[in-house]
Amino acid sequence: MECSLEELFVALADTLWKGKRNSQLEDLVIKRLATQYNKDYWEFFVEMDSCFETIASDGDSRLLRSQSAAYI
Repeated sequence: MECSLEELFVALADTLWKGKRNSQLEDLVIKRLATQYNKDYWEFFVEMDSCFETIASDGDSRLLRSQSAAYI
């Protein structure tokens, strides 16, 4: 199924927010960005991979906070 870049961003944000990494989705986003901006894939990869890891690393605490808030 063909998705817009915006749809891919939403799926990626949702995945990372939950503390998960999806290498296929991340790769697809990076490839699309590299193509759109006429940049080298690895140039985007190095920067984006670090951002993805930072966001995903806090996922467990975000999920706990959201679950706690649901019970209030």
